[in-house]
Amino acid sequence: MEKQMREHVHENEILIDRPIAVVHGYVSQPWRWHEWHPASESAAPGHHPLQAGAQFDEVASMQPLAMLPIRMRSHLHWTVLASAPPYLLEMRASSKRIDVHVCYEMDQQAMTRFRRVFRFRVKGWLRFVEHYFLPARMRAQSVLALDNLKRVLEAQP
Repeated sequence: MEKQMREHVHENEILIDRPIAVVHGYVSQPWRWHEWHPASESAAPGHHPLQAGAQFDEVASMQPLAMLPIRMRSHLHWTVLASAPPYLLEMRASSKRIDVHVCYEMDQQAMTRFRRVFRFRVKGWLRFVEHYFLPARMRAQSVLALDNLKRVLEAQP
């Protein structure tokens, strides 16, 4: 019997000085995630705007140890669980190494508040070493992703 997989949760939020529709429109294009998310390498263009039930594939990678130039690549198959433009996008993905659930929540104040809740469970041999490096690397990657998102969107005219 397989050992119960541990779920990790990272919640981050940031204020972005762009209209909410612009923020939602941008983050709901997976084929542009590589422009702001350090783990995303590519995704095939698909339905836009993403609607519940839409599916797409992404290639993502991670450098588990900063001092080593080794990258672990995953082919993720995504399904959109909920989409309520411009306020919500919720998706799940699975690969051989990881199961992911991500939720983007947005609301408009003076700026757009963008909140990302990222849940993941590792599978296979990774679960035996995950506590040594994965949570800290994923947390740092999540912070960098939101900083990049803010920088990229605020640089647009």
